[in-house]
Amino acid sequence: MRVALTGTPGCGKTTLAAVAARHGWHVVDVKAWAKTEDCVVGFDKEDRAEVLDMDALADRVPNDDGSKVLYEGHLSHLLPVDGVWVVRCDPMILRGRLEERGYKAAKVVENLEAEALDVILQEALEATPRVVQRDGTRRTPEALYSAFAGVRLDALKGPELEPVDWSGQLPFA
Repeated sequence: MRVALTGTPGCGKTTLAAVAARHGWHVVDVKAWAKTEDCVVGFDKEDRAEVLDMDALADRVPNDDGSKVLYEGHLSHLLPVDGVWVVRCDPMILRGRLEERGYKAAKVVENLEAEALDVILQEALEATPRVVQRDGTRRTPEALYSAFAGVRLDALKGPELEPVDWSGQLPFA
């Protein structure tokens, strides 16, 4: 089973991935993997982020061998996987996390808007019908893992979306 673990930066993907690893998942950090595969194709000075060639990475995703593989990263939903876990976070909480990371004000607002407008969720839904969305804002990492792991992706006929709507918090400044 190949699963993408995605969400807006700061939503808790890396923390959740660590919990998943303790539950037997092989976790692939997409950014680190891109470096080892020579799939970093540039650097965006404005975003202060490496630019990844997701098409080249997609070509390198191994066939499903029955093991539990979790591709962690905010672009992981662009890979050919069997399902997607989308972690969500209330923008009011997310703001503090991004500011603590040293994100510039414009980048904080951009990510808050993306979270409020479901940008990553919509991209994930375009990529695969097996999408599970959970709000991690007030869950412990273990409880969030259980909320995802409790859904059998192979049995899903469509998305399993926990209700999340932060559009009323727009606009951000």
